[in-house]
Amino acid sequence: MKGFDLTSPNWNKNTLTEETTRVFDVCEGCRRCFNLCPSFGTLFDITDQQDGDVTKLSIEKFSDVVNQCFYCKMCWNHCPYTPPHKYEIDFPHLMAAWKTQPEVRKNQGFFLRLRDRILVNTDLIGRLGTSFPRLSNFIRQTKWVRYILHKALGIHKDRILLPFTTETLQSWFIKSKNSSQVSGNNKIALFGTCVSNYQSREIGESSIRVLQKNGVEVAYPEQQCCGMPYFDTGDLQTMKEKANANITTLRPWIEDGYVIVVPTPSCSLMLKREYPYLFPSDPATVLANNTYDICEYLMILHRKGELLTDFVKHSKNIAYQIPCHLRDQNIGFKSRDLMSLTGAKVSTIERCSGHDGSWGVKSEYFDMSMKMASRLGKDIEDSAPDVIASDCPLSALQITQSTGKQVLHPIQIIEKAYGL
Repeated sequence: MKGFDLTSPNWNKNTLTEETTRVFDVCEGCRRCFNLCPSFGTLFDITDQQDGDVTKLSIEKFSDVVNQCFYCKMCWNHCPYTPPHKYEIDFPHLMAAWKTQPEVRKNQGFFLRLRDRILVNTDLIGRLGTSFPRLSNFIRQTKWVRYILHKALGIHKDRILLPFTTETLQSWFIKSKNSSQVSGNNKIALFGTCVSNYQSREIGESSIRVLQKNGVEVAYPEQQCCGMPYFDTGDLQTMKEKANANITTLRPWIEDGYVIVVPTPSCSLMLKREYPYLFPSDPATVLANNTYDICEYLMILHRKGELLTDFVKHSKNIAYQIPCHLRDQNIGFKSRDLMSLTGAKVSTIERCSGHDGSWGVKSEYFDMSMKMASRLGKDIEDSAPDVIASDCPLSALQITQSTGKQVLHPIQIIEKAYGL
């Protein structure tokens, strides 16, 4: 029994339908993922209507299952039937494959399809936003403009959007390099990510300052979007183009003794897990084996006795939301452990925020997204924290929208603890 392979040139609509029937039949009988995301609730509702007979489901019936999947990948870790189990269930890639089919977009008009293509093109959005930051932030904050975008493009008028910086992280790094660069035995190449480069630059700056305090030489290679957003539209070709470009530019740095460090988990997951899936080759595997989340890398330094622990301040109680894409890396709770070194008490909350890239921005999913966020907000409130932390800037934004409270990246908490 062979699972679905998104990268195979041999799949077509018939094999896709056949594989979907097989997977849905297993899921209908198992139901372990019933509370993970809206897709599974919808799936079990429509199979119950057919008395559990998944062969009676049409594409029209399960299009909502496909479109409510936002590629959090929690089902992959939760599922007992993923490879190497003989069933080889791969629900996330199966949903991504269906997003290439016009049937699942049948209710979308031209403008909604245009919206989906724009939202996943983070490089284009980032370049435009930072080229005209005042205009971009005016559009982001102005109610009547947001109302037009809501009606015309389906970008929800109440969704808080990240601001654009007046200077990208890459530009800031180049300007500050001569005055702050250090040379050491530990060398990293920072994969800054679109969010850090164009919007949440403070996360990248904090990462660089903490690394340099610990004597780590930091470089900022040429790079582009990791490709993760394109799972939302099933655009495998663009994903491969992005992956191939980054593999090509990052490989020489690895050969020169650098490792790749990433401050946000969706991008580190892409480099670690999805690139070898898209390109089962040595270059992709070498990149994956030399890529680390920022807190994961700092904890490696700690194990080697090379991390400075001269912290001058700490928070008392931190509520830490571990993002889905960090959990999927199966590296443990490195951010929690790092923050605990400062003397803080850290309560870890394993619950999806519900923002999930561009999914929670869309008007048709905003309410569903905020319902998920409210459950996370309740967990945070119950922990009575002094500080809230999350590695994902979009999860942080979602928590802020739900609770009204500021959220910091763990690396910002470490920067403050050092007194930098």
